[in-house]
Amino acid sequence: MKIVKILLLSFILLLVTACGNRLPFKEQAPLENAALVYVYVPESVTSGEDTQSYTYSIRINNKRYLERITEGEYLVFNLKPLIIDISATRGQVEEHKKSVTLEAGKIYYFKIDKLDGGNFSFERVQSSLGSKEIAKTGLAGSMVEDKNNIITEFVNPKEDEDVHVKAVVPMQSTPQVVVPMAVPVTSTASVAPKRVTVSKMDEIKEAYEMKKQGMLSDEEFKALKAEILAK
Repeated sequence: MKIVKILLLSFILLLVTACGNRLPFKEQAPLENAALVYVYVPESVTSGEDTQSYTYSIRINNKRYLERITEGEYLVFNLKPLIIDISATRGQVEEHKKSVTLEAGKIYYFKIDKLDGGNFSFERVQSSLGSKEIAKTGLAGSMVEDKNNIITEFVNPKEDEDVHVKAVVPMQSTPQVVVPMAVPVTSTASVAPKRVTVSKMDEIKEAYEMKKQGMLSDEEFKALKAEILAK
């Protein structure tokens, strides 16, 4: 009885893992300066005895996207408006590739269709058909991208507006010390030269002393004396 419960629990977990993580299709709009590309696999409607569900890997410009896609699932990419090669590969055996020139703001649909005998087709379909069929699928599971296998053609969404941004504080410049130039101090009061008052008698005495020393003759002394008195 215990073994039966374990088997039943394992079966339930298997169902949850297979179906519970699949999100229903959600319509999107291309990001700014990007083209939106859908790749989807509708539920198989092929006849015959081949009821096996295959998985497919997607490559963009020969770079493999790590998530695989299977029946009833879709993948969505925001890609740069470039000429790209996009391909689908089943089991690393069969590959189909398409080349397309992407335009910003447009939506593209690529359909993987399972054929009889285990083969498949990979075609770009019109929006009228693609939008109708992809609405019945669910989003393929997500995996972390390998850093060595980054698809640079992706256009990533902008970061949230609430991202903390350091406030830009104006850098305070060191106050410049201005050393005033030496300005000559101008006094309003003019400094008058010291006036030495010399009397006429003093001048005559100086002239007389010059005469006594032989520096002046009698005539020169008399002439100088007369000049001093005439002032």
